[in-house]
Amino acid sequence: MSMWQLTNAMVFLGVVAGIALAGWLFVDHSRRRKQRIEEQVLAMKRAAMEKMAVEKATAEQAAAEQAALALAATERLAAKRAVMEQAALEKTALEKGAVEQAIAEWAAAEQAEADRVHLRRTVEERRAAEEVDARMQAVEEAITEWLEAEREGRRLTAAVTPDPAARKNYTRVEAIHQQVRSVTEVVEKEAQELEFIKNRIQAGVDFLPIEVGLTIAQWKEGKLYRHRTFEDLKLKFRYQAYSIEDGYELLYRYHEWMAQHRQKLRVFIRLLGGDADKTESIQAAIERLERSERAKYLEMEVDVIFTLSDIRAILEKLIGMEAILKEFETVCRKRSEQVISPSWEARGSL
Repeated sequence: MSMWQLTNAMVFLGVVAGIALAGWLFVDHSRRRKQRIEEQVLAMKRAAMEKMAVEKATAEQAAAEQAALALAATERLAAKRAVMEQAALEKTALEKGAVEQAIAEWAAAEQAEADRVHLRRTVEERRAAEEVDARMQAVEEAITEWLEAEREGRRLTAAVTPDPAARKNYTRVEAIHQQVRSVTEVVEKEAQELEFIKNRIQAGVDFLPIEVGLTIAQWKEGKLYRHRTFEDLKLKFRYQAYSIEDGYELLYRYHEWMAQHRQKLRVFIRLLGGDADKTESIQAAIERLERSERAKYLEMEVDVIFTLSDIRAILEKLIGMEAILKEFETVCRKRSEQVISPSWEARGSL
């Protein structure tokens, strides 16, 4: 091999080595540059993730703080509402207690007044009953005196009835019949009065629940009493129930009155010659006396039959009044229930 060839070979090898070195340097540079880029990307990703984590933590902390503030506000509002509700309940309880106390005092005053009136009426009725018994005794004594005078052949010039102004002479049966007719008028008048009083109280008792239902329905629709509470309406109806007349006093009075008039009928039967035994009913005593009188045939006194017929009519009227009294007692009981425990207050709503 010549020198020139050797030189060319060395040059070629040098060029190849230079190219190889340059290629390696380029690859190494590229690798290093890629590595730096990757490291920069990773650093940027880490920075972004750290930023996101910080922002998330900040947001979560802010949300937690907002939730805590909202919870605290809710708790404060609930506590304030609880205090207000408790105050309202206490106020309602105080007002209800005051109303109940006022109603109790009113009821006690009414009961005391009713007791005084009942006592006064009882005394008056006892006095009237004694006067009636005295009159009936005077009639019986006058009739007895008349019979004795007739046996002696004398005319009775004195009045038979207790009324000194009456100067007409009556026979024994006519005198009794006059008293029976007088009692008939009294009983008929009292029967009409009792029916009227019962109907008047019953109208108020029956109408009040209807009025309650209509008023509550319109109140719920906002047509009536929009600025009143249900407690206000209950109190209104409670006072309205109190305004209905109480008929218990009259109920007791009529029971006593009817007992007195039944006793009068027995006196009349005894004066007519019958046996008015208290163990026997008045109807049975009337029928027995009628049979006894009709058995006399031609000697029968027609005035006795007529008088007994009037006594029977009085008895039927008294029996009718007993039926009215039963209805009256039912009405009085309904009125008491409306005052003491009204249905709208027991259920709490309508």
